[in-house]
Amino acid sequence: MHTANNLERMRTRAVISAYLGWVMDGYDALIVTPIMPLLGQLFFPGPYSLLGGVSTLVATLIGRPLGSVIMGYVGDRFGRRVGLLVTVLGYSLSALAIALLPTYLAIGTLAPISLLILRFLQGIFLGGEWGPGTALIMEWSRWRRELTSAFVQSGYPIGVVIATLVYALFMGAVGPMEFNNYFWRVYIATGAVVALLAFAVRSRLVESPLWYRPRANPLALLFRQGSRWLGVGVLFTGGLLMIYYSTYLIYSDFLAHVLHEPGLIPGVMLMSTIAAIIAVLLSGPLALVINYRWLIIGTLIASLAYAPFALLLQPNFINLVLLAFIENFAMGLVPYVLFDKFETHFRASGLGVSYNWGLLIGGWAPMLVVLMTPMSLGMILMMGIGVLLAIIGTLALPRRSR
Repeated sequence: MHTANNLERMRTRAVISAYLGWVMDGYDALIVTPIMPLLGQLFFPGPYSLLGGVSTLVATLIGRPLGSVIMGYVGDRFGRRVGLLVTVLGYSLSALAIALLPTYLAIGTLAPISLLILRFLQGIFLGGEWGPGTALIMEWSRWRRELTSAFVQSGYPIGVVIATLVYALFMGAVGPMEFNNYFWRVYIATGAVVALLAFAVRSRLVESPLWYRPRANPLALLFRQGSRWLGVGVLFTGGLLMIYYSTYLIYSDFLAHVLHEPGLIPGVMLMSTIAAIIAVLLSGPLALVINYRWLIIGTLIASLAYAPFALLLQPNFINLVLLAFIENFAMGLVPYVLFDKFETHFRASGLGVSYNWGLLIGGWAPMLVVLMTPMSLGMILMMGIGVLLAIIGTLALPRRSR
């Protein structure tokens, strides 16, 4: 028998361990975002350097759907704990391999191919993080689910903030020239070090109190019993991720190649992500007093209405940060909307697939935006499509969780 104190310690350890992994997911997934222009120059020199740099982000995004299937299956079949141990070890080793990779000048076309393969592999492990991790936290937590949902979603942008701060520290300590020559490798390698620390914490992780080994294949159960909500969930998350990846996630390229203000990248990325964290955390308490559907729909429409002003008419520091703030309220409620749509024995798979398969819709947004002229108009167009898809998904999902 577990005493109340032991249960509380296990609960705290489980929640912190899963949350820490989601922070590391944000850190490792987006550590390349501030240096996408640099990676384009080093690995894709020539007229397609910008597109090549963005492709390093897209490669990870398109690897995540496969990872959600594989690690969702592991999380349902063998336990949330096992899945989370595998994911954090996998993406930490991938980050280390990228840090050691020779550039185009050293090995030619093998360099960009290797980089994209490693980023794809990293995406597989990162894609397996959200399903088991979210299931574990939501199943252990004693908070209202609106609040737990916002807490879960805050981990990812916190990881992005840490990555942005680390980038700023590196640039301040060694300067742009030394960073571009060598220290970008050390910067990338920090993801491996921190993720390995997360692995050490997770080695003492306690399994979810609701998990039990299913008798049948959890993926078969998901597509047989949960398929009615799976497609709508993918549409919902795909729309949100299209908004996310077509706007503030590619602010670095927008600032560097459209506004020609690369010096603003660290500050804008940092403050935009802090604004996103605040919006995500506020979404939970607000959903206690405002119907979650109207909160999602209202903030999405407001962000789309503000986008032309922020991206086309007056694209400056304050407006870019405010746009990131408005559009991220909806992201904080994703676990709340999806959690109870899937039974316990296929929940890690259902959550992971719903979230990461949305990247098959939204993950292409950065490359599509870069191909459009002007880029700001492309950002608004893709954002508008994302808002429409997310609203349709919100209205199609059941009004209340079970």
